[in-house]
Amino acid sequence: MKPRILLVEDNDSNVYLVRFLLERAGMEVLHAANGQEGVAMAQSEQPDLVVMDLQMPVMDGYEAARLLKANPATSDLPLIASSAYAQPHDEQKALDAGFSGYIAKPFEPDTFAEIVRSYLR
Repeated sequence: MKPRILLVEDNDSNVYLVRFLLERAGMEVLHAANGQEGVAMAQSEQPDLVVMDLQMPVMDGYEAARLLKANPATSDLPLIASSAYAQPHDEQKALDAGFSGYIAKPFEPDTFAEIVRSYLR
C-alpha cells in the first residue's frame, strides 16, 4: 500500500515539483492549498504524513500544526514543515509548533523523497 502524503502548499510550482518527486518515489499525494483546508483534509483523509508550507493565506502552517497536534485524532500525525525561511530560529519555531521535521526551500530534489520517507511511521 502506498504511503499517503498530504501536501499543504499554496505555490503551484512547489505543488507540481513535490507531487512529481513523491509520486515517482511510490507515494500517493493529496493536496490542500492552505492551512485551513489542510487541517480539514488531515482529519477526513487520514494521511500517513503531512508536508506543510509555513507561510500561506487563510491559515499559516504554524496555526494548522497547533490545531492538528491539539486534536486526538491527528495528534500523532507526523508533520514536516517546508519553508524558504531557513534560519535556525525558524526551524525551532516550527518544531515548537508541533512539526516533527523541517525542510528548507529550495530543497534538494534528489533527496527530498528520502527525507519525507524517513518521517513515516
